[in-house]
Amino acid sequence: MLKILGSTLIILSGTCMGIKASDNLFLQNEGLKKLKKMIIILRGEIKYNHTYISQAFENVSEKISQPYNSFLLHVSEKLNENSGKSFNMIWKESVREKLENHFLDEKHLKKIEDLGETLGFLDKEMQLAAFDLFTEQLDMDIEENNQKLKDNSRLYKYLGIMGGILVVLIIV
Repeated sequence: MLKILGSTLIILSGTCMGIKASDNLFLQNEGLKKLKKMIIILRGEIKYNHTYISQAFENVSEKISQPYNSFLLHVSEKLNENSGKSFNMIWKESVREKLENHFLDEKHLKKIEDLGETLGFLDKEMQLAAFDLFTEQLDMDIEENNQKLKDNSRLYKYLGIMGGILVVLIIV
């Protein structure tokens, strides 16, 4: 009786691990879509409303969801503090502090950090071009993630189940 219960729990935990891995792919894709939305709104705020970048961050933070609204608010607050840090340094610190644990992998965090290098000191037209380039890169990343989600989602679930069964067979 105890062996059956233990075996069932092992198989269930393997299944849950597979489902969690599949869900992480989905959540990463959703995070990239939210990031793209943030960039598009931020671009429009700067282009059409002619607002300063710290005020644009504050305005856009009201229109988007977590974790990007807290990220933009954090950057805006740090810029308004006049702490003597460069925009690039504030941006990178905020990326690591606010976005690191939100299903974005290292490649995407690095791309967001690189965007901060171009935003801090360029004129309006170059900032808009940087937003356009970043949006194009995000489109490619989203498409790549969609394909990965389509290909690997079921695989992760089946591997979780089969991994649990394998562990049970090894133990018993």
